[in-house]
Amino acid sequence: MKNKIRTLKASQPVYQSEKMTEKLEMYRAFMTGYVKRINEATFNVPIGGVRIGLAKYSRLAQINLKSRVITFSRYAIENVPERGRRYLVLHELAHVKEVNHTKQFWQLVEKYEPDYRNIGKNLESAFKQNVKEEEKSSLFYVQTPSLSLLSKHSISEDHMIRSSDYDEDLSGVIAQYKEDEPGVPSYDCELENFLDWTVE
Repeated sequence: MKNKIRTLKASQPVYQSEKMTEKLEMYRAFMTGYVKRINEATFNVPIGGVRIGLAKYSRLAQINLKSRVITFSRYAIENVPERGRRYLVLHELAHVKEVNHTKQFWQLVEKYEPDYRNIGKNLESAFKQNVKEEEKSSLFYVQTPSLSLLSKHSISEDHMIRSSDYDEDLSGVIAQYKEDEPGVPSYDCELENFLDWTVE
């Protein structure tokens, strides 16, 4: 099935690409100003820009330390608690000063957000809920050779695939949201290292 989707990716218009591009651009514009304000009030480190991605299962955000571009998953910034969004920005900014999740790193984060553990848990829950809601509302039917959108109630389970499979494959189609260059270190906010469970 994924091979068929990859073929469609190359030959068919992206599913709702214009609408998605507009939404991602709106989020990017908002987060650019938001990151700038938080950065100026806290770490005041050089930032290369902001991008919005579509990661659903691991990355909430990541920073490329060469370009200093921060990429946020849209599911980690929309419909989430404000303090969670702020903590996500602080987490990525702290990586500019301390690359790894060391004791010093968590002290930097804690300086500006003392309750980061609880806030991080709430943000993780909101992130997962956003993904769940998206998957519930966006089941679709792939009909070779064209892509048809049908009501999820009108087709059988074996003809459905989750849009998440499609999104993960198509996330690189929009050129301005392409992946960082290979070999350049990126430090991301993955679910397993997002919260501080191991600080000594």
